Amino acid sequence: MTVFRTASPWLLPAYFACFAAFSCSSSTTPNESSGTGGSTLTGGAPGSGGSGKGGSSSGAGGAGGAGGGLTSTGGTPAIGGGGAMPGAGGATGGNGAGTAGGAGAAGAAGLSAGGAGAAGAAGNGGTCPKTTLKAGDNNAMVTSGGESRTFIVHIPTGYTGNSPVPAIIDFHPLGGTGSSQEGSSGWKAKCDSVGCIAVFPDSSKKAGDNSWNAGYCCDNAEKNKIDDVQFARDIIKYIEENACVDAKRIYASGGSNGGGMTYRVACEAADVIAAVAPVDFRCVTGKDPLANAGQITASNNTACVCTLPRPLSVIAWDEKADTTIVPYGGGQTPNLATDCPPNGNCVGIGFTSAQVNIQTWAAFDKCTGSGTTDPNNSLCQTWSACQNNTQVSLCSTTSGGHLAVYGNASAKFTDTAWNLLKTQSLP
Repeated sequence: MTVFRTASPWLLPAYFACFAAFSCSSSTTPNESSGTGGSTLTGGAPGSGGSGKGGSSSGAGGAGGAGGGLTSTGGTPAIGGGGAMPGAGGATGGNGAGTAGGAGAAGAAGLSAGGAGAAGAAGNGGTCPKTTLKAGDNNAMVTSGGESRTFIVHIPTGYTGNSPVPAIIDFHPLGGTGSSQEGSSGWKAKCDSVGCIAVFPDSSKKAGDNSWNAGYCCDNAEKNKIDDVQFARDIIKYIEENACVDAKRIYASGGSNGGGMTYRVACEAADVIAAVAPVDFRCVTGKDPLANAGQITASNNTACVCTLPRPLSVIAWDEKADTTIVPYGGGQTPNLATDCPPNGNCVGIGFTSAQVNIQTWAAFDKCTGSGTTDPNNSLCQTWSACQNNTQVSLCSTTSGGHLAVYGNASAKFTDTAWNLLKTQSLP
């Protein structure tokens, strides 16, 4: 048998059919003239220069703000405070049609006492192609791993293609499809509301059972060594070529087996994925602990092996009422034989507990202290003292069962997840 093959009354209607089949400011010193640092812009308005130091001659102008919009040209250099001769203005950020502006260089120092002005802030990442996908659903296909792979690209209402917007890739559960995930997870409506691109990929046809290769799960995708991480990379390349996307703000989410896939892209594609929001699964990129799953701790979590090139924010959602499919408290599910190694027999999969899983990620991100309750959602405990301004959160739901959070408006899944994701970007 495979995971989610026992249809249960708490499954969302959109998943019921598939699970039945598969079970599925800076301060100034005296004599300083103050200016503001360049802003990060997406619409093309120039940032103002930083402050130049006063003195017998002027300091340098601050750097121009970065270009981020369709017609932006970088910020105008500021002139330093009164003196015989101003220093050189800062270099402008990148300009041109939608090209991501780098931060302008700081202005050169004035001839005498004045110092250099501050550099402007960097602009949005991403480029805008001349022609882009239209608002609404766009069916797309790429060749990945020698196979034609399909996915839906939902362009948000009000999208113009003139300035970069963030994107999220949302992986369906075992037995699902991109279309069913689009209709269930809530990310389509959320992206229409906040202006992000939502991508709903289909699993490999070679797998034959709508599974993702998330590590030691699941089923035929694991057995056939489907490279779904490469597929995610190919999707990102496609949307960068066909939509005006902010390449520094591409996120991932997914439910159940799709949640496991979300953890895997966090581990293996952190150079292109900024942050993740997995639902009702655990990181399974290591070795299956099988019957020992309940004894795994964060300090010896060999079930989740992840060599991150940088800290990466995670907001995980796990269901307390789930005791049989992906047990909240951890354990092996021998009646759900979804760990199917190549040339081996499928066995019951071992899951660490939700708490151990999130503590493992807090260790990855070198967080200190304990999780505190999110003031905007009491379901969530957040570690906010983590490296590089990352955060790690566990939102423990009581929605009634596996993946039921998708239908539980009071849990505020997409709202809470987006509040974290939108603050994160690639270095």
